[in-house]
Amino acid sequence: MELVLNAAIREGTGKGAAYRLRQQGTLPAVLYGNAQENLSLNLREVRKYFSTQGTNQLLMLRLTRGNKTEDLPVLVKEIQYDPVKRTPLHLDLYQVSMEQEVNVNVPVVLVGEEEREDDGSVVDQIHYRLEVSCLPAEIPAKIEVDVSKLTVNEAITIADLELPSGVKFTADSNEPVVVATIPKMEIDEDEEEADEEVELTEETEGAAAPETTEAE
Repeated sequence: MELVLNAAIREGTGKGAAYRLRQQGTLPAVLYGNAQENLSLNLREVRKYFSTQGTNQLLMLRLTRGNKTEDLPVLVKEIQYDPVKRTPLHLDLYQVSMEQEVNVNVPVVLVGEEEREDDGSVVDQIHYRLEVSCLPAEIPAKIEVDVSKLTVNEAITIADLELPSGVKFTADSNEPVVVATIPKMEIDEDEEEADEEVELTEETEGAAAPETTEAE
């Protein structure tokens, strides 16, 4: 609960107002909860928070309305990014109750890959995020998957993973998260063309020669 983002009520709406805010280093946002409110946040503060804490953690929104300041527990609902610069353009937040469970997606992080025995297989990660259900204060920052003992044709499923007390997965427990597979051999293009030329030559040489007749 020590994670805090400062916010204020913004008056202007629309693309023009949002553009002007971003030019001033302010990020437009919307808070969903008991009532929808248009907010403005410090863009630098938001980027610093996301780079260190991720986007799935519970945070405290310190919202200023006139002369009154209120702390609200919120989660990130959606982030719109600039397609080139990858900087946040707009943020959707929603207020949560600390007594009610929420469903959130948590990043999956593989560990122990460098300790795996070299059996010719590679680790194929199927899920990069998994949805869990828990109270807002119990949201894990990440889900670690130990692949150090994973061998060829083996899989680690959701049922094999451990979560903190009070946190549970929402997906089927038999769903594979990572598997160890043998990579498919890629044929070099030059070799492939050479093989085609050999086949064509063999077909030509094996063809019957045309019959000839002597002139009388």
